[in-house]
Amino acid sequence: MRLPSIRRSRRVPLSGRPRSPRRRAGRRLRAPGAALLAAALTVAGLAAAGPLVAPATAAPSGTTATAGDVTGLTRSGNTFTVTASSGAKARVVVARADIFRLWLSPDGTFTDDPAGSDLAVTTDFGSVPVNHTDAGAYHRISTGSLAIRVYKSPLRFAVYRADDTTPVWQETRPTSWTGGRTTQYLARGANEQFYGTGLRLGEWALRDKSVPIAVDNKWRENDNASPAPFYMSTNGYGVMRNTWAPGSYGFNAPTTLTHDEKRFDAWYFTGDSLKSVLDAYTDVSGKPFMAPMWGFELGNADCFNASNPEYQGDHARPRHQTTPDVVGYAADARAADMPSGWFLPNDGYGCGYTAPLKSTVDALRAKGFQTGLWTSTGLGSIADEVAAAGSRGVKTDVAWIGSGYKYAFDGVQQAVDGIEKNSDARRFVWTVDGWAGTQRNAVVWTGDTHGTWDDMRWHVPAITGAGLSGLNYAAGDIDGIFGGSPQTYTRDLQWKAFTPAFMTMSGWGATNPSAGYHDKQPWRFAEPYLSINRKYLQLKMRLMPYLYTMSRVAHETGVPSTRAMVLEYPDDPVARSNATSGQFMAGDSLLVAPVVSDTTVRDGIHLPAGTWTDYWTGRTYQGPGRLDGYRAPLDTLPLFVKGGGIVPMWPQMNHTGEKPPRGFNSAGRARDRGMPVGSDGCAPRPSRPVALPGLRGPS
Repeated sequence: MRLPSIRRSRRVPLSGRPRSPRRRAGRRLRAPGAALLAAALTVAGLAAAGPLVAPATAAPSGTTATAGDVTGLTRSGNTFTVTASSGAKARVVVARADIFRLWLSPDGTFTDDPAGSDLAVTTDFGSVPVNHTDAGAYHRISTGSLAIRVYKSPLRFAVYRADDTTPVWQETRPTSWTGGRTTQYLARGANEQFYGTGLRLGEWALRDKSVPIAVDNKWRENDNASPAPFYMSTNGYGVMRNTWAPGSYGFNAPTTLTHDEKRFDAWYFTGDSLKSVLDAYTDVSGKPFMAPMWGFELGNADCFNASNPEYQGDHARPRHQTTPDVVGYAADARAADMPSGWFLPNDGYGCGYTAPLKSTVDALRAKGFQTGLWTSTGLGSIADEVAAAGSRGVKTDVAWIGSGYKYAFDGVQQAVDGIEKNSDARRFVWTVDGWAGTQRNAVVWTGDTHGTWDDMRWHVPAITGAGLSGLNYAAGDIDGIFGGSPQTYTRDLQWKAFTPAFMTMSGWGATNPSAGYHDKQPWRFAEPYLSINRKYLQLKMRLMPYLYTMSRVAHETGVPSTRAMVLEYPDDPVARSNATSGQFMAGDSLLVAPVVSDTTVRDGIHLPAGTWTDYWTGRTYQGPGRLDGYRAPLDTLPLFVKGGGIVPMWPQMNHTGEKPPRGFNSAGRARDRGMPVGSDGCAPRPSRPVALPGLRGPS
């Protein structure tokens, strides 16, 4: 297929007249209407994804109904069908000793299954011993891990541990529905905490919070950039609603779990830890994908085809006139000794790319960069872009998939297929508006955000909390896309260097807002910011074996690389709350405490039980306790190594493959196997542990 000479994303609707895209907030489009999206996707080759679903609104009018009393229960293998006095039916399908599906149909049929196998991709785990007992007031369905109670009058459900005495969750009243909304009501434990719901832009401990499970593309604090109908509880269970319908979860007493559809369909997972629940959830919904190694390196998105008349940005941008100009920026990065791994050179409405694309891709690859492409309405040219030109990444956006739900999910799948069916490369897709299951296909990011201290404050728990929904790759543009400063950029890059995937977007921020700030490429800053940016990008490259291994763990277990403190310290009363939402574990051995205000002192660092060594100084602290007054000038990110942790590193390089990552030097002595902190390339000797104040709860 011949590549377009100006714009890869131009599409003609069924009327035959080209559309002029509208900009949202100076950059992205408002989500188009259903008709325009359907036309664009038809031309782009994406199958229709069903009706678009609006975000949850006020409760629909109509009488609230419930199933009534149980009138019978039948069994076929490991499927139990419950009939009720209203004519409703429920099905309990035991898939594994710790996993089952609960499906409640108000009309008594089980033909309405809009999610199909999209969200639950693996449901057959072999034979499972299951017992059924009529216990009088309830039917008991039991496995080696749990006991499901089906209460008879009225129909309600509860789950207990295998002993049938330890509750996991239980309904306080029957699930109810109106004309278009169904709600489940659960008892809430005295100390029960909740996590999940996708990439929520704010704190990750959700007790007493109401969380919309709906797409709105606002990208501000407490919105949900990539919602997921999944949550898990410290009671040792998780649940994924098997639906595309928007909803809302209120983690109050009682807990109310609502979706905008007249059906209830959910997969339940039980375990002895949050990690085991994530493992079970991702056994069903899919494990996080394994990114190519270059995908762990810094990515840079911008428009390098600004001379295109249809481009909606600055047509006079120097060194950004045609797509091959990106090669000059790649040369700048290497000249500045600045690690970076990939470019997305056509980011922007109407930007497109200058053909032939292959020569630009080849020139970038010669400098150690891969190439990705941004799309606004579809992927009609992706076969040529991948197979012939050699592009290896895709970034979807709201101009195409902004309606979210199944529409966005299918668009991401098409991008994955476009890469993997036209090359031998691994998938590498960035997307907004993810859902449950997106972890197996894409990086999710926080949308159009700002380069401010306040945005950085809520980004730390947002990206960390995404891992509590199995999203191993969650990111936010470094310093946002709007505004920014040298100080906020430097601080934001520091901590994001300890997450698996991160990216800058350069074409939409302020131009020269202050001395030393040119755009959002890290090598375009004046000193001291230039050297600090280099320091942390080089450290990320040295940590590549460690961060790659942690993502491999995520790929196998569902436990993310960027971990909320509660995942590693579930019994620590401080770690399980939002008192630690401003810090995280990078893997199992590094504790990162970002500085998110204009200060040189970091207070409130919680160090759990054990020994913690300051990465920079070698000073050792004994937890549990709170560390205040930590000196953190602009070039210092508070970073601690867990006692007994193993952190493999490789030689300093600016891109994967630049040097062989040998483990031994010519003399046969081990090298690059630890954490070189001191000037001699060796880790400093740990000091005598410093006692910390006792545990403090949230203020």
